[in-house]
Amino acid sequence: MLISCRNIKKSFGDKVVLNGIDLDICRGDRIGLVGRNGAGKSTLAEILTGNSTADAGTIISSRQRIRVGYLRQAEDAGIFRDVMVNEVDLSGELQRVTSYLGVRGFSDLQEEQLGKLSGGEKTKLALAAVWAAQPDLAILDEPTNHMDYQGVEYLIQELQRFPGAVVIISHDRFFLDNTVTKIAEIENGTITIYPGNYSAFRQAKQQQRESQWRLYQSQQKEQRRIDQAIEQLKAWSDKAHRESRQKGGGRVGGKEYYRKKAKKRDQAIKSQIKRLEKMRQEQVERPAADPRVKFSVNFASQGGRRVIEAEGISKAYGEKILFTGSSFYINRGEKVGIFGPNGCGKTTLVRIILGQEELNEGQLFVSSSARIAYISQELPQGEKESLLNTIKDWPVDQQKQVMQLLIALGLSYDRFQVALGRLSRGERMKIALGLAIWGENDLLILDEPTNHLDIYSREALEESLLQYPGTILLVSHDRYLLDQVCDHMLVFEGQQVRRIEGQLTDYLSKRREYNKTDPAKASAEERLILETRMSRVLSELSLLKPDSPEYAALDQEYKELLRQRSMLERGSSS
Repeated sequence: MLISCRNIKKSFGDKVVLNGIDLDICRGDRIGLVGRNGAGKSTLAEILTGNSTADAGTIISSRQRIRVGYLRQAEDAGIFRDVMVNEVDLSGELQRVTSYLGVRGFSDLQEEQLGKLSGGEKTKLALAAVWAAQPDLAILDEPTNHMDYQGVEYLIQELQRFPGAVVIISHDRFFLDNTVTKIAEIENGTITIYPGNYSAFRQAKQQQRESQWRLYQSQQKEQRRIDQAIEQLKAWSDKAHRESRQKGGGRVGGKEYYRKKAKKRDQAIKSQIKRLEKMRQEQVERPAADPRVKFSVNFASQGGRRVIEAEGISKAYGEKILFTGSSFYINRGEKVGIFGPNGCGKTTLVRIILGQEELNEGQLFVSSSARIAYISQELPQGEKESLLNTIKDWPVDQQKQVMQLLIALGLSYDRFQVALGRLSRGERMKIALGLAIWGENDLLILDEPTNHLDIYSREALEESLLQYPGTILLVSHDRYLLDQVCDHMLVFEGQQVRRIEGQLTDYLSKRREYNKTDPAKASAEERLILETRMSRVLSELSLLKPDSPEYAALDQEYKELLRQRSMLERGSSS
């Protein structure tokens, strides 16, 4: 046991965020911490790392000192520099990790250059700093934000080898499925632990909800039966009281007989009422409604079959070629994903489709009848209008439908009257998506639409896009979303844009198999992984005494890694 949390409580003003959190973290744990935006996930992380204090509760550690590596969700370059200079040897592990993640020449970067890094590069850099510090516990808050396929794959591999404990706060369902062994869900200030990865958690939650619904319906049925019994007993009691007054005079003890009869009826009624009250006090709560998005088609499909068609298109900035000689097409009604590493030209291609940039070579046809809605990663700022003002001139039925969609996406009704410029990025993204989907558009172009959305909102968005009747062009690193929504892909590879039929996972599996047939490429990748692992083991060995139990195991692991490297080198030289 590394850390044991008991009855952790935290409030901000009148808002109770954490209300009695119990959580045990053991060496080797892989815990996914999930919950809606604002549920308290990052607050708990700040408490675990000592950056914030709980209002109540205790945190007990099995050691006097534990090394904790912490990746915050929103870091800046200055914080990266502080972390790396104070805790990490720039010439060792960090250089290898950043190089593999695709951030090269890091030691030559100056402070002002760090500030110009992309979001994905900043995340990779912060992760490299955490990794290279060799912590006992790594707490990663949204580690895959803005990260490309290469970075996510490497992080998954590193987590599989990392000997310490990891707590991952993430809305990336694919990443959670491939890294964690238990899910800790924060809901209404409390925490519930579910064994397994994210998919197992969702299945368990669905089964739990269905079981709760069946029990709730059974209890409601029993309560209705008791209500009817009470009404019947009341009718019999009233009759018994009338008879005690009217029929008692004609026989000896007759009035007393009917009074006793009426009293028994009254006692039966009280007994049933007490039973009903107890049942209502102890009853299972009605499960929260599972919001479903129902689309009525707001537009009639117009124009020919092809919405977009590219012939031999090329785009470069100076000597930097993004893509060249690329041809593809998108048919009306297709849901097409756009996938590729950071900086490959995905957003540039979108801007060309929108007419905001010019090609260097080739022809790009975009149907003149297509009504395009574009959702960018960069949303407008400072808007003074509220959602209700924005849609006030829409038909009433469409106003209701878009509000139902936004509620399904996780936006509460009280936010509909707030000026858009005062809403959070996540809330603003939900509104932008809702307006685009329910406007009279037949081509949606979405650039990283899941940024700032929690898991539950992502699931609602996924369902909305599946039901959307028009054409979708989806730029995303969210592989789970791409697999669920898109059955065609535009893939950036080798400075070309290629159309791929089928899901992204199928394409990546085929590419992985192809890479295995290239010995030189596979050998270089394996050698880099082995060297990273060897460096890590040596770092841990340096902190241990030779007579400690952990030393022998690490020493054996290092010898095995040496053997594997030797075999790899012999194989590549033969």
